[in-house]
Amino acid sequence: MKKILALFSLLFVMAACGQEQLEEGKPVYVTVSTNMGDVTVMLYDDTPLHRDNFIKLCQENAYEGVLFHRVIKDFVVQGGDPNSKAHEPGVLYGDGGGGYTVPAEILPNHFNKRGALIDAKEGDDVNPERESAGTQFCFIQGKVWNDEELDGIEERINNTRRNWLYYVFQSRLKKQHPELADEAHADELHMQASLLLEDTLAQLKPLVIPEEHRQVYRTVGGSPHLDGSVSIFGEVVEGFDIVEKISLVETDKNDRPLQDVIILKTKVFQK
Repeated sequence: MKKILALFSLLFVMAACGQEQLEEGKPVYVTVSTNMGDVTVMLYDDTPLHRDNFIKLCQENAYEGVLFHRVIKDFVVQGGDPNSKAHEPGVLYGDGGGGYTVPAEILPNHFNKRGALIDAKEGDDVNPERESAGTQFCFIQGKVWNDEELDGIEERINNTRRNWLYYVFQSRLKKQHPELADEAHADELHMQASLLLEDTLAQLKPLVIPEEHRQVYRTVGGSPHLDGSVSIFGEVVEGFDIVEKISLVETDKNDRPLQDVIILKTKVFQK
């Protein structure tokens, strides 16, 4: 899949689409209008690759007719697969991402609170760089957690990091030593990756959920097990009740809503 190496500046994107230019230094908002209501997000400036990509897609009307194809109560509302414009009943969508990826922008100051706007991507085993699917995005719906549950999630986050690092080292070793990619050398690849993993973990401190983040998870809620593994590039500022409403729709075995939740249009603006 093609990777975005660089994106146009906000001003160029707007001008190229015939839209009013954005003012640098002012927050950028996007309203996602659906057949169940409107959701408005504020985009983060410190994740410029994801911000600019999302603005470009919205200004090009790329999301018109696209479905929220994956809805899991107390977790996430996901959409953006361009293939879902077909609205074929019973079809499992989610493989389409526009034919490109966006490099990861995973920052410790952003976390998966209720209303976070995050990426969608393939798993670490096939995507150790954690690149985002070009067109897909998710709203975190999540739930409220207690401290005992958050302690368990910290353990899960550290296990996720452990597995991710293993896949990172495997990927690097295959690039450095192409012969290790052969199935005949699977045991050698596993051994070398495991040694690198243990050496690295011996030097790292365990990951913890900061107290200020815990306080939000205890009161507002979210999906903390994703912390440190996804790119978070905005947050819902209006219409979270619509996200909640979508999260309650009836779904099939693949988490696709039985009644289509459709993006009608998007609007980029500043205020």
